[in-house]
This record gives sequence, structure tokens and C-alpha cells, in this order.
Amino acid sequence: MQGIEPKFHNSLTERMEYYRCLLKETTDDPHAHGFDIISHSSELLELYEDYLNNKKQLEKSIKNYKQYHNDLRKLLTPKLRELKRRKKQK
Repeated sequence: MQGIEPKFHNSLTERMEYYRCLLKETTDDPHAHGFDIISHSSELLELYEDYLNNKKQLEKSIKNYKQYHNDLRKLLTPKLRELKRRKKQK
């Protein structure tokens, strides 16, 4: 699984902000403030925050799984050894 690099996200958001500023400087129309870009920027930010939350949850789930897996393995290994020993003795 690949993640979204912060640099990748920040690069685009900075470009969007730069576009908005240039639009404001170069356009005489007071209504041309790049609202479409602002709305896309807001949506992108929400998606990135959602990604970060999901990533944290996934990392927590992986950590919990590994811990449970290790605990179960530690419980099972001696029991398997004991059964193998019993089988050899028969």
C-alpha cells in the first residue's frame, strides 16, 4: 500500500494558492477569485485529512494485529513443543 506523501499534497495546494493569488492580481473582475479552485482546494484538504485519519487507524490496526499475533504465537509455540514431545515418547 502506498501512502500520500505530504510533499506531494503540499506541492499542489501551494500551486493552487499561487494560482489564486495571480488570478487576483491580474484580473480586474472582482468576482474572478478562483472560487472553483478554492472549492477544489477545500475538497482536497478534506480528502487529505480523511486519508490521514484512515492512515492513523490503519497503523493502529496493524499494531494491534501484530501484538495479538505475537502473543498468540508465544502461547501456541510451547504447547506445540509439548505435544511434539509427547508424540515422540509414544
